[in-house]
Amino acid sequence: MIECPSCGRKHRPGTLFCSECGIYLPTGGPLGTEPIPNRDLPAGKASAWNNEPDREGVRRSNAALQMRIASSGRQIQLPVGEDFQIGRLDAAHGIFPDLDLTPDGGLKGGVSRRHCKIYQNDGDYYVEDLGSANGTFLDGERLTPYLPHILQDGDTLQLGRIALDITIRQ
Repeated sequence: MIECPSCGRKHRPGTLFCSECGIYLPTGGPLGTEPIPNRDLPAGKASAWNNEPDREGVRRSNAALQMRIASSGRQIQLPVGEDFQIGRLDAAHGIFPDLDLTPDGGLKGGVSRRHCKIYQNDGDYYVEDLGSANGTFLDGERLTPYLPHILQDGDTLQLGRIALDITIRQ
């Protein structure tokens, strides 16, 4: 269990924010005091996402998707096989995206609270705009909201005015 350094409430491992006082648990302070450079796979999950069919008979790729945020240089590795939401934190409204772009200039850059999601299906990565106000662009072309588009190595994803460089490693 993780204990909040501010109020002492106990939380399950992996929890990012204290449900009692709102403190950002990885740093013990307000959000943005120390951005997390990587999001690694939880222990034991790596073996579940390989090239073998899972219990539903779907093949999963062990390709890893990495993003580099151009404005800050921060690099993030997405967990293999999980949906990954990108946007801006709004604790008051209960919005906690997997990747918060607020520390990277997301508010001024026009990133919505729930901007887009990236997920893996049949070994390929897809991006889907979630009805963002300022749009999601893939290599300069605006994406139609709620319509998945495949991501490829070397693509540039732009959320509002924040650019993300995509690297996919097999």
